Amino acid sequence: MIARLGRRALLRAGLAAAALPGLRGMAFADPATAPPLLILVFLRGGMDALHVLSPADDAAFVDMRMAELRTRADGAGAGHRLEASATIDFRLHVEAGGLAEIWRDRRMALWPAAGVPEATRSHFEAQALMAGGRGSRQDARAAQGWLAAWTAALSGHAPGPAAIAAQGGLTPELAGLARALSVPSLAGGLALPGGSLGAAALESLHAGGQDEVSRAARGAIDDMRALHALLPREAGSRILPYRPAGGANYGAAGGFGASLATVAQAAKLLPGLVAAQVDLGGWDTHDGQTWRMTNLVRTLSRGLAALDADLTDLPRRWSVLVASEFGRRVRANANGGTDHGRAGTVLAFGRGGALGGHFGAWPGLSRDALEDGVDLRVAEDYRNVFRTVMRDLSARAPA
Repeated sequence: MIARLGRRALLRAGLAAAALPGLRGMAFADPATAPPLLILVFLRGGMDALHVLSPADDAAFVDMRMAELRTRADGAGAGHRLEASATIDFRLHVEAGGLAEIWRDRRMALWPAAGVPEATRSHFEAQALMAGGRGSRQDARAAQGWLAAWTAALSGHAPGPAAIAAQGGLTPELAGLARALSVPSLAGGLALPGGSLGAAALESLHAGGQDEVSRAARGAIDDMRALHALLPREAGSRILPYRPAGGANYGAAGGFGASLATVAQAAKLLPGLVAAQVDLGGWDTHDGQTWRMTNLVRTLSRGLAALDADLTDLPRRWSVLVASEFGRRVRANANGGTDHGRAGTVLAFGRGGALGGHFGAWPGLSRDALEDGVDLRVAEDYRNVFRTVMRDLSARAPA
């Protein structure tokens, strides 16, 4: 049965939104529909947005950055033109063909200069601020990650987890959520540690306990069993391999693709799944950026294109939100890479929303427009961007 949102869920959603610094004022889904699904892809390490999405004909950019670390408009390796601006030729990296197709379908929104409003170039600090939905060091630490709060607000009572991290451990964005599981793969099912004896020991240990740990343990066991029971099997009870829809090819994106396939499979099995997250690391390109970026963008684009094809017929609204903790310096360093910067690119795409074709504010790269004279300036608070995606995803569908 499809989980439905009632008055209490909408009330919880409003309260959760108010608790998140800057993530407020959202409209929520029609109570007669299944909850929307938000998939977060976090690019850990600080993606060089100016390499992935280049203003190819910007004279200041051309002057300040070596050609190998720009996506150009012509010649070998020319990028994909987006037709996003009447005055600037924005190009996606040559390896981002899958993402460019989604943009051309008018199902993607791009914010080219978003970020944390308080200046920080620390991976740890920037990621911690974003995970809690905060804008500065002075903001009170949230009890939950922002994605956990979103999930808690909209989850119902359907069997199975309300959120998953398709990797080996829960993420900071899902911290504090009772009904979240780390699910690296569903290929072999979800067995508790130690098999039946281990399951019995865990249940005995936490049976009847009313403390937070005991309740969380019982909930995790129940959610794992519920998801495990939904996996398709042969007559001999062997779990069948997952078959993606729409000709999706996750193999072209390696381990990242395998994680996205897990998300897609869980989304189809669990109508009550509200959120999922996959991290893709390796974006800290202080050296060797040309070849690193080629591999990273290829993996990212192919994986997301496969997920997009696979979820085409999912019978509810869904969005993929892609972000990184910050961008990188305009000028390259002496090692053929770029150092920690400020603003970066956030993108979102999916089915059923109204954001397709949106292109956010661009502050420019002239010397007087740069932050501290070296970085792309943060033109939009990442919280406003996330809130826009959340509002679009969960808004009442038009009649």
